[in-house]
Amino acid sequence: MKKLWKIYDLSLVFIVVAVCFCAVTLIFDRNLAIIEFVSVFLFAIGKFWYHKTKKEKLLHKIKTVSSELDFSEGKAFERLSVACTVIEEDGTIIWLNDSFKTDFRIDDSFKGSNLKDIVRRDNLEKLLLGGGFKIKIDALYFSVYSSEIDLTDEKIYLLYFFDETKLRLTEKEYYDSRPSIMLSVIDNADEIYQNFKESDCAAIFSRVEQIIDDWATSYGALCRKFSNARMLIFVEERSLQRMINDKFSILDKVRDFTYEGKNTDITLSIGVGKEDKLIEANNSARQALDMAQSRGGDQVAVKHEAQYKFFGGVSAGHEKKNKVRTRLIAKTIAEIINDSENVLIMGHRFSDFDAFGSAVGMYCIANHFGKKANIVLNQDNTLALPLVKKFTELKGDGIIISPSESKQYAGTNTLLIVVDTHKKDFTENPELVDMATKVMVIDHHRKSVGYIEETVMFYHMPNSSSASEMVTEIAQYVDSKPVIDPFAALALFSGIMLDTRNFILRAGVRTFEAAAYLRSRGANTVDSKKLFSNDMEIFRHRNAIIDAAYTYKECAISLSPDGLQNVRLITSQACDEMLNIEGVKASFVLYQNGKGVNISARSYGEINVQLIMEDMGGGGHQTMSACQLADTDMIEAEIKLQNAIDNYLSNI
Repeated sequence: MKKLWKIYDLSLVFIVVAVCFCAVTLIFDRNLAIIEFVSVFLFAIGKFWYHKTKKEKLLHKIKTVSSELDFSEGKAFERLSVACTVIEEDGTIIWLNDSFKTDFRIDDSFKGSNLKDIVRRDNLEKLLLGGGFKIKIDALYFSVYSSEIDLTDEKIYLLYFFDETKLRLTEKEYYDSRPSIMLSVIDNADEIYQNFKESDCAAIFSRVEQIIDDWATSYGALCRKFSNARMLIFVEERSLQRMINDKFSILDKVRDFTYEGKNTDITLSIGVGKEDKLIEANNSARQALDMAQSRGGDQVAVKHEAQYKFFGGVSAGHEKKNKVRTRLIAKTIAEIINDSENVLIMGHRFSDFDAFGSAVGMYCIANHFGKKANIVLNQDNTLALPLVKKFTELKGDGIIISPSESKQYAGTNTLLIVVDTHKKDFTENPELVDMATKVMVIDHHRKSVGYIEETVMFYHMPNSSSASEMVTEIAQYVDSKPVIDPFAALALFSGIMLDTRNFILRAGVRTFEAAAYLRSRGANTVDSKKLFSNDMEIFRHRNAIIDAAYTYKECAISLSPDGLQNVRLITSQACDEMLNIEGVKASFVLYQNGKGVNISARSYGEINVQLIMEDMGGGGHQTMSACQLADTDMIEAEIKLQNAIDNYLSNI
């Protein structure tokens, strides 16, 4: 009955029901009943004849296939260890061998069924294209090859299913067991030594190392200490993926560690290297660790080939109070400048007071050593125009050159100093970075992927308030004689004021020391404040943007109207002002820029806007960041921003 139902299915039901109707009709009309009986009988004969013909046709196809493949009666085909089947163009199975039945746990009754019952419809279409196609069916992996056979009136296909399950499982085990190298370091070990007794420091580090070791062991990783506050961890890929899924909970465990009821404020940085060879993995781990620390610490950087992934980074960086490194850096900078023929100084595009102020500071230092120096600046797109005009009035024309002119100044022994950015694509003229024989970078932004690598000096301090603060410290140690004139002091002071928002954010001990030094060199706080003054039109537009803001999960978001003059200045100021709204922890202002959308982001540090902007392809600092979205409208950019905020909040 099962086989009968398989062949005739609904036709059998129709015949039975029709016979019942004929029997009922017989009671009322004998002649009509006879006609109905004859009709049902003829239908049954026709259906039987159709299936008999189809079966003979199927046998003919099988014999044809066998003869085409040179198999006698298909017996050799039957005994092949490879699963094979012959199907029609629509997927109907007309033949299958014993291996196919075994692999897919079916019997001969499956003939006449459709291969779509085993594979998906879209997969069937790909199988018939020829060549090799990899497919997973239940827990089995196959590589399927097809061969087209032309009959006189139609096409049929011979499919070979090569079982690769063991190979795939072996391959998976190979990748899952590949070792990666992790390097961990306590970010603020020096501060621990300063704030605790020697015996307490030993106990603190021992306990932290135990926490790291227990965490690593729970994932089956091998952990070894190779110096104070530094550990080396070997971990398999499968365990590393679990750590990633867990978002490296070790960061929270170390951050929450207390000693005798006291908060130690210890944070951890980890660099992970994933490469084919252990030596390469070790180099990648070192680079990843450097990247993690350059971004402020308290995070994990995973490097695979040229790609980085970051986890953590919710804490503010620790300020280094010791200036020994700065003094050594300053002496090295003096030597590099003295060995150069001329100096070019360049900041980021759409320069602000910090970029231009730090450039003026480096210009004074170069001048002090008797070197011809020029500042590369696009005066049509700068947010520091009041300061630029004052500089031109005091120093004259010819010192500030446009990005297009700068190529003429790049000689065989030219030193290019890049300030307030470390990414080539963000500079006023990226081509100049490649043309200069020597490149120096001075920046305070957290390091991101795509930084300038080929440098004679990469002075990077993500814990500094601004590039102007860094240049001020360099100026104090570069020579025993003062090198900063009153205007340079004003420019540097203005740069610090901008990036600290009048000494509110990221203003540490060294920030106020730098400000005090600049005050002693002639910086006037009133003059600096005047540089930030706006006209009535800017004031009105800024307030209009603030008035249009709405809150989204403790973040203020506003969309700037089109057609504003000085839109970058207005939106950045509006973004700052929106932080004064009660309950707002971060602010974002979107504005149209050609075919794309730019976003300015600010916070007081509780929300790391750098991570949100990096998620959208931008970057910056923990409290001040931005991004540019190409080929995007305002609505789409707004949705992406909300998704990035959601993603950030779900990961902290």
